[in-house]
Amino acid sequence: MEDDITVTFEPEGKTVIASSHTLLELAQCANIGLRGECGGKGGCGKCKIKIVALNGVLNEPMKSERVHLTDDQIVEGYRLGCQTRLLSGRCTVYVPPESRTGKRLISGVGLDEDVPLEPLVRKFHLSLVPPTFDDTRPDRKRLEDALNKPVYVPLSILATLPTTLRTAGWDVTAALWNSRVIAVEPGDTTKEVFGAAVDIGSSKVICHLVSLATGETVASANAENPQIMYGEDVVSRITYASKRPEHLQKMQDLIISTVNRLLDAVCQKSGIPSEQVYELVFVGNSVMHHLFLGISPKHIGVAPFVPVTGSLESFPAKELGVRMNPEGMVTAVPLIEGYIGSDAVANLLITRIYQSEKVSLTIDIGTNSEILLGNNERIFACSAPSGPSFEGAHISSGIKAVTGAIESVTIEGDTLTYTTIDDAKPKGICGSGVIDLVAELFLADVITKTGKFRDLNHPRIIEDGVPKFVIAWNKETATDGDITITEKDINEFLLAKGSLNTGWTILSRHYGISPSDIDSIYLAGSFGTHIDIENAITLSLIPDIDRKQIFFAGETAVGGAKMVLKSVSERKQLPQILRSIVYIELSVEPTFNTVYIKSIPLSPK
Repeated sequence: MEDDITVTFEPEGKTVIASSHTLLELAQCANIGLRGECGGKGGCGKCKIKIVALNGVLNEPMKSERVHLTDDQIVEGYRLGCQTRLLSGRCTVYVPPESRTGKRLISGVGLDEDVPLEPLVRKFHLSLVPPTFDDTRPDRKRLEDALNKPVYVPLSILATLPTTLRTAGWDVTAALWNSRVIAVEPGDTTKEVFGAAVDIGSSKVICHLVSLATGETVASANAENPQIMYGEDVVSRITYASKRPEHLQKMQDLIISTVNRLLDAVCQKSGIPSEQVYELVFVGNSVMHHLFLGISPKHIGVAPFVPVTGSLESFPAKELGVRMNPEGMVTAVPLIEGYIGSDAVANLLITRIYQSEKVSLTIDIGTNSEILLGNNERIFACSAPSGPSFEGAHISSGIKAVTGAIESVTIEGDTLTYTTIDDAKPKGICGSGVIDLVAELFLADVITKTGKFRDLNHPRIIEDGVPKFVIAWNKETATDGDITITEKDINEFLLAKGSLNTGWTILSRHYGISPSDIDSIYLAGSFGTHIDIENAITLSLIPDIDRKQIFFAGETAVGGAKMVLKSVSERKQLPQILRSIVYIELSVEPTFNTVYIKSIPLSPK
């Protein structure tokens, strides 16, 4: 078309020909991993790119770009991908290492997820008697009699049943989900039965493929949640999805396509046809749950924060466009209340705190941190809006837990040492590294309890518009500059840790105990698995209890989803578990502001 423009992204060499969009949007079309934590609003500055060749016209630099880029950088060709459009012609764009999304560090499931194998999907090998003049039962009746129970047969199965039965010589396998026939296959395929467990997080999506014949996890894959381009937090996504029906459709399409890519990946890894995946069980917070199902999350975002449904729900895969057996079922684990979704229910399942007399705290740290406190008598739950600082966003040199991220920091005297993921040259600092850094700076007396630098003459503090503490000097890094942290960055982190601290402090008050009286703590998710316990306690991220009673639980959400996938018994106890939960909405909690303000500053232990 006459109005099409051409953009080539380096170093991949991928070229996109399209109508004028932002360079961030065009990068996403080309599957180029360009960061965009603020949802393309120009707020985070993470999508910095460089125009290395231009034969056309770009829009003028926006105000938001001048916040994140110096005049010299703009002259050199640096722009923000989310704010830059090629209006006509062609250009070549270089995406520097620090602006790239990388393969996320994902922990395994740290707790035992073994349950008695009793999936809702079952297969039956059947040898049917062919019809005769003396036996003219319809094919459907013949199948039902062989199964020896009444079943529901969808129209699509009925339409192909005559051909399948006769081609197979009446030797077939019927796959059932509960009493619903979801497949009739030639021969004996009873061992070829699989399901998928999916954790749909605000920033990442994890998929495990499970054999429902053995209970074994045969493959796994993960990806970034592409909805982040419309907001790094759930409130932004609610706002976008609620504006227009086509926005909601776009958000659903993004997550469905991501889940489909992950299903393709795990099936390819294991050599299993996608038609042999008969059930998918997914978990996620309330907003992710609604967006995946194509349900507007509008009323979750306004008081009194009510979801459309919170029950155990199942739908045919073909209704959602999920790439598995089309008559297979997609099952949504129940929600708790407000923003607390089925991922928190999965956390309860796998930690088993609802069965124990001991009072346990489960924390899934993320953009929206889910916190659960209780035992077999009662459980209190809340959602703490921690923001994306724990995942490296809103931190000037922050990145997610990808290759080259600084993941740990120690300071001894004047010596700072760090480690990076995959031992690669550093290109930023991720959440676990920020926790270590802030704790070490505080213990070394480099910063005050409010995160201010005490001595601007410190050898690692430079003046670059604002004072910056250098974590890694330019010559050490894979970027084109120093990796630093500012007082503003530290303040962002303190606000996030204050929110988390406030959550478990208020839950403890409701339960009637001091945080120090908590018997055990489970740290869920990849982030929780990689933090330093002593530094987390120094910063009051978690209560100060016996270190032996603090457990790294790993990816509990996908682990809990697998338990539901593999066990009918686990499904049956979900209503009882949900009845034991008391939801605390922090936004209307009378003591919230007082506790939050006290939770922000650092304090010596």
